Amino acid sequence: MRVTKRMLEVRLGRINGTVVDGVFTGYQLNNAPCYGGWQLTCNNGSTIIQHRLPPKQMLNYLDGVILGLDMGRYGAVK
Repeated sequence: MRVTKRMLEVRLGRINGTVVDGVFTGYQLNNAPCYGGWQLTCNNGSTIIQHRLPPKQMLNYLDGVILGLDMGRYGAVK
């Protein structure tokens, strides 16, 4: 499967649409293939949440964040 920018943006939108304990995340993705791929940041890139990963690994990382948020919201994790 080829991972596209749109696939990553959809997942990031879902994460950013979730408010946790009254805090909005405001994460951004940036891509620099020469440095290793996609990076998840906040504060306009000044804070790194996840260092650079290839597209498929970043997709898996974002899916894991979404799973964790869903599990916390629906009571699977206390």
